[in-house]
Parts: sequence; C-alpha cells; structure tokens
Amino acid sequence: MSVATTSLADVASSEAALRAFLHGLPGVDRVGADQRAAMLGTRSIKTTAKARAIDLAISMV
Repeated sequence: MSVATTSLADVASSEAALRAFLHGLPGVDRVGADQRAAMLGTRSIKTTAKARAIDLAISMV
C-alpha cells in the first residue's frame, strides 16, 4: 500500500490498514524539528500567534 495512492476510505477500513499506512510515513527529523521550533521562537510575530505556532510545532512531533 503506497502512501501517495492510499485513499482515506482504504486507510480507515481497518486497524491493520491504518497501522500499515502509518508505518509507511517518513519519520520525524528531530534536528529539523528542533531548528524549526527555534526559528519560530525568534520570529517577530504577535505573542498569541507565536504561542499557537509553537504549540502546533510541538503537537506535530
């Protein structure tokens, strides 16, 4: 099952299909995630937007 050609219905059809789909996804690049989070922390955007962006980055890891 290819990640690019898998439909949502196929993925949701069973726990095994979901597990196969998730295992086919690339891993998180820890260094890249840390660099992105550090960059978001230094951007000059409003405090509330910055907090939401950092929360989003953390939730994606």
